[in-house]
Amino acid sequence: MNVPMTIDFDKAIASVAVHARDAEQFRAQARIVAAELGPSCVDALKSRFHAPLKPEPPGFGFEECGLGGWLTIWQFSIFEIYYHIGEAALPALRQVAFGEYDWIQGNAVEILVRLAAIGIDRDRTIADLRRELPRFRYEGVLYSVGPLLSHAESDPAIAEIIRELEDVEAWKEAVDELTQSSSGQ
Repeated sequence: MNVPMTIDFDKAIASVAVHARDAEQFRAQARIVAAELGPSCVDALKSRFHAPLKPEPPGFGFEECGLGGWLTIWQFSIFEIYYHIGEAALPALRQVAFGEYDWIQGNAVEILVRLAAIGIDRDRTIADLRRELPRFRYEGVLYSVGPLLSHAESDPAIAEIIRELEDVEAWKEAVDELTQSSSGQ
């Protein structure tokens, strides 16, 4: 399927990113953008992970977001769009999650688990994580588990997957570390 050349991907991603401070609006706009772009845009979005819109929108510069803040928000936006694209995004998500280490690896794992929690390729995602987690850098596991623990507070299906993976040593260590640090121990 060909991607229409008239799509302004940067504008589409930025329309999600500017809602980063309001989770509900952020998810709603990502859902709209995913529907507008469709599955054929997965690769085009992937090519923009490390190329955020410049200059940053007002309120998202270094002064407001710190060093790398806009890039991080930009990347979160692409991954949230992937979540709403769903199954068609799985190959790109798996490539990022299980490929060469990059700080966005945790974002990809988070989206894979969120998709698994709603029944999209659940068994394969869990099997892939069991196989791949032992080779992850520890910070990659932490970056994966941290957001999922937050989601698990309101989503029993994500909480179930977190529990299911706790027999993987690196995963359990990350869960333990993050839950102890959040409880002030």
